[in-house]
Amino acid sequence: MDWSLVIVGVGCFLAGFVNAAFATGGVFVVMATLTLVFPPSVAVPLMGPTSAGSLVGRILLFWRDIDWRIALMFVLGSVIGVAVGVSVFFALPESGLRLGLGVLLLLLIWVPPSLWLGKRQVPFFGVGAVHTFLGTTLGLGGLLQAVLINAPITRATLTGTLALCMFSADLMKVVGFGSLGFDFRPYVPHIIIATVVGFAGAWTGKRASRWVSDRAFRLVFKALVTIVALRLIVQAFATWT
Repeated sequence: MDWSLVIVGVGCFLAGFVNAAFATGGVFVVMATLTLVFPPSVAVPLMGPTSAGSLVGRILLFWRDIDWRIALMFVLGSVIGVAVGVSVFFALPESGLRLGLGVLLLLLIWVPPSLWLGKRQVPFFGVGAVHTFLGTTLGLGGLLQAVLINAPITRATLTGTLALCMFSADLMKVVGFGSLGFDFRPYVPHIIIATVVGFAGAWTGKRASRWVSDRAFRLVFKALVTIVALRLIVQAFATWT
């Protein structure tokens, strides 16, 4: 038995469930799962295709709640983020990127936007470019999640909009890594299993979300992003020492 298929399947089901129930967190579960069975050079490019099932499930389940203005601006910015990210995938100092991203996530998740934006609207074009650049180089973005949790939108809109943005960015990353010569064919079984169980996890999580209060939803959302931020900072210092 190929245990990597089992591990990826279990991890992607959990990711789909967490994503639908709390809008985020699943991408971090997927990354942790992939790095258990693959080296980072394989895990990062596989983030997109193995997350597709969960993301498509959320898009379909929360279709009516998507904020299309945010999604469009994010996607336009993502084109730039992927184009730059794939060109420097192996060139940038990973420890510096991890430290910068970790600190940025903590600031964005806990500092109210009114303190750094005033009455201006969030520049989702720039958020798309930076988030996707970080996602392409590190495998994890996180910037969009931190910004959206403080946006004046419902949690259903947050869940659906985040899923559409992430799916669009992941499609671009697959094209980008493919253009670099990454061969996805040996991992097709993992991608198929991840897609099926990811959709099932999203369906299950959507039904569980009705039992989660809005206050608990936002608290768990912030806690998940905070854990990821602290993990990135610890990894950055561990690399330097």
